[in-house]
Amino acid sequence: MSFLYLLEGLRNPVLDKLFGAVTFLGGEVVFVAVAIIVYWCVNKRHACYIIAAGIGGTVVSQFLKIVCAVPRPWVRDPDFTIVESARAGAGGYSFPSGHSQNSIVSLGGVARFSRTTWLRAVLWVLAGLVCFSRMYVGVHTPADVGVGAAIGLALVFGLYPLFQKSRENPGIMTAVFGGCAALALGAVLYGELHAWPANTDSENLAEYLKNSYTMLGMSLAVLTALPIERKYVRFETEAPLWAQVFKCALGFGVVMAVRVGLKPPLNVLFRGHMAANAVRYYLMVLAAMVVWPLTFPWFSKGCPMKKGWKIALIILVVLIVIAALLAGVYWAVTKDSAMEPMDFPDSENPLITPLGTTMLSGHRAGGGVAPENTMRALAGSAESQDYHLDIFEFDVHLTADGVLVLLHDETLDRTSDTAEVFGEIDVNVGEKTFEELQKLNMGAKFTAGDGSMPYADLHGFQVPEDLRIISLDQALEYLESVGPFRYIIEIKNSGEKGYEAADKLYAALQEHGVLDRTVVGTFHNEVTDYMDRVYPDMPRSAGFNEVVKFYVHALLGLGMKQEDMHYKALQIPTTDYTVNLGTSRVVNFAHKYDVAVQYWTINDPDEMARLQSIGADAVMTDLPDVGAEVLNQP
Repeated sequence: MSFLYLLEGLRNPVLDKLFGAVTFLGGEVVFVAVAIIVYWCVNKRHACYIIAAGIGGTVVSQFLKIVCAVPRPWVRDPDFTIVESARAGAGGYSFPSGHSQNSIVSLGGVARFSRTTWLRAVLWVLAGLVCFSRMYVGVHTPADVGVGAAIGLALVFGLYPLFQKSRENPGIMTAVFGGCAALALGAVLYGELHAWPANTDSENLAEYLKNSYTMLGMSLAVLTALPIERKYVRFETEAPLWAQVFKCALGFGVVMAVRVGLKPPLNVLFRGHMAANAVRYYLMVLAAMVVWPLTFPWFSKGCPMKKGWKIALIILVVLIVIAALLAGVYWAVTKDSAMEPMDFPDSENPLITPLGTTMLSGHRAGGGVAPENTMRALAGSAESQDYHLDIFEFDVHLTADGVLVLLHDETLDRTSDTAEVFGEIDVNVGEKTFEELQKLNMGAKFTAGDGSMPYADLHGFQVPEDLRIISLDQALEYLESVGPFRYIIEIKNSGEKGYEAADKLYAALQEHGVLDRTVVGTFHNEVTDYMDRVYPDMPRSAGFNEVVKFYVHALLGLGMKQEDMHYKALQIPTTDYTVNLGTSRVVNFAHKYDVAVQYWTINDPDEMARLQSIGADAVMTDLPDVGAEVLNQP
């Protein structure tokens, strides 16, 4: 950590941006791009060498991550800070560094077979800079980076002689990828069958399984593609330079479309199981190694075509240019500085705050400070001497006996000890009665700021009452005895169950006298429509379709009809769905129509301050203690 503190002292905005860009070279997209370009344009055998090293390195590094379970530097030492732009790409455990291993494999792999001295030097320097960048931005220690780089180096230099020999004996290549598949399968089976202890972090385990299934799919795809390509495709890598560029640009788009486009339907088909990743990457690699290369004879000849086809190509290029221009315009109107924030002092909506002030909302009742949606979280925030919450945010589900309980997920595995209590996993909250659910420890999977899991070993009678599941009535009765507060409540049920949940929620809000201080939300459009028809006086947030419509109108500066806007607030993320909703343009447009803007889930202090500066009315955060230090509350 002392070396990381040294680097922390050297940071400045210029170096932060520089190494933030350099670290990107160790990511998955760069590895895929390098492998594809080498396979299509340089040498198929060299590309397979890089792919094998990448698969082997990823399996080994992911295995070490889940087994060693070393927390990230800022978790080990809460006083240490990182470059915030790097946080999004630093999920999971810390040891070893996957980016370091990946950069050595992709950049160092090319350097290993390159015969150009200056290119080898540049690539090794870049790989070294990626390794250094992981320490500079603060997401890895020297030990993490050293072991990650060592794994990459061992594979780059260990596999190269084998692939050289495969020129005369192609069976060697098949054997190597067979070994990769076996290694990946072993990693999958270990993840699925190992008796993981109760304190195992579920998100890190999910990340391990996702990567293991991905490597298995890629290995099997290469084993499938190699004999097909040798026997039926047999493409040549040579082509005129402009045709190579066109071939790679268009082909990379096709491969990425397969990678991205298959994700939603496969997730639905596999019901969210990580095996969907194996199938998706299997098809992606086949598209890259077999399907797209079927077009290469045309590229090799310089793309000969009749006049009509040339016109079509010109039109395609023009459309690409137009799309790029539109993307540039889109960026220009959605960037943070698109518009100065405006104050609307005459607003009649009590949820809209004066410019420069922002209400503080505890997301899932402050789930980063105490186990989410529990009485301990409610009490910890409601009675805190260090901060004051303006709004409590929580989610409700219906139990089997029709009780609204505080819970975010449809299943209970992520937060509770359901496997120990019920002897099963993937337990749906709607399949158990409220009495049955009260046997659970809802803090079993909670991870404190120091990386510990203080409630993991509590079961049965050992579980204190404030860590058991609670009903909506219990939550409101307690909070109103301490409050008053405002509330954001999300209905998680859909369809008929969603209608029933809306009925019970409305009745509870009326009974506790908090209807006018609550904003109800849901992701289910049919539930939104039902609330409008049956409970027009129940304040609600915009539904998904309404947010899309609102955003398009705000983006283009189009007027909206006030009578069509049945919502009091937009409850939205900033950039979770690619588009940038966290702009003063969006906030100003909403305030113009007397609609409040409340952002979730914001845990970064700098982002909290930025959102307040553009006029955000509320920030929902897992860390209300941090939010209270940053925000000026009304």
